[in-house]
Amino acid sequence: MIPGVKLMRVEGCSMEPTLSSGDLVLVNERAYRVRPPRRGELVAARPATSGDRALVKRITGLPRERLEVAGRSWQLGENQYFLLGDQPDQSRDSRSFGPVSSRELMGPIQCRLWPRPKRVVQ
Repeated sequence: MIPGVKLMRVEGCSMEPTLSSGDLVLVNERAYRVRPPRRGELVAARPATSGDRALVKRITGLPRERLEVAGRSWQLGENQYFLLGDQPDQSRDSRSFGPVSSRELMGPIQCRLWPRPKRVVQ
């Protein structure tokens, strides 16, 4: 395996149709050393409340932003990001565990390896 790149299996249906349970993706664990996370980006994260379990979600809120999500207001701190699944009814995300710190972000999803992609992951 390439240093700084991690192979990860997606679990659950919270990111469908972009990613499905069982898909294998590559996570670039060095990307955020050279650039900040971006809104809309798919990321792997290890929120403190999930123990050692890694999750794949989409960044929807950036540091210092104020968000209104599902009838609740969130004020993000200096190094906090808000993560949501693409299927809100099927997702455990920042609505339940709160914003994540930059330390909890493993890195962006670079590509899906399996099943063979029919389209590029956005």
